Amino acid sequence: MDKNVIKPKVEEALTKKTEKKFKQSVEAVFNFKGAEMEGEHKLNIQVSLPKGRGKEVRVGFFVDGDLNVQAKKISEFVLSKKEIEEYTKDKRKMRKFANHCYSFVAQADLMGSVGKNWGIVLGPRGKMPVPIPPKGDVEATYNRVKDTVRVRSKKLPTVQVPVGAEDMDADDIAENILAVYVAVERVIPKDHIESLYVKTTMGEAVRVW
Repeated sequence: MDKNVIKPKVEEALTKKTEKKFKQSVEAVFNFKGAEMEGEHKLNIQVSLPKGRGKEVRVGFFVDGDLNVQAKKISEFVLSKKEIEEYTKDKRKMRKFANHCYSFVAQADLMGSVGKNWGIVLGPRGKMPVPIPPKGDVEATYNRVKDTVRVRSKKLPTVQVPVGAEDMDADDIAENILAVYVAVERVIPKDHIESLYVKTTMGEAVRVW
């Protein structure tokens, strides 16, 4: 796969977008054939987009003390150690919190508690948190996590992955798509990847190959 092959297709997809009042994401859509989507070819990977996501996403934090103070300057979805335990009394409240955020970060020494009490909610959503040391850099971790996307397959032989935003440069989006493609091909060989499309959230899909 060559970035120079992807770029003109991204440019075409951007011309076919439908104008909306919100910033649309750009998505890569992979279709597979002959792949064991619930077996050896099951996808459950995280990919860091080299050119970033191009838009803010909600990141939740399970942190205490000074990290909690820092996290609240970045996100409105921050739970302390006490709140982590309090939420476990209300599964509906836990699910709502989990659904609000694309990704999560947890203080390293709280990972055990989060895994034990929140795993049942975060696990199936592919949102188990990224650990941060007790004296870690909250802002740096946030920037890294918000530009990391999940690539998860289910029963159907297709996955759709955000790879940028409509106001990003086509070359940058193409580089992001290439990064996702390389990660996918490590799990699903090329001969099982039937096609790849690129599209904006509300726009027409353009076939890359």
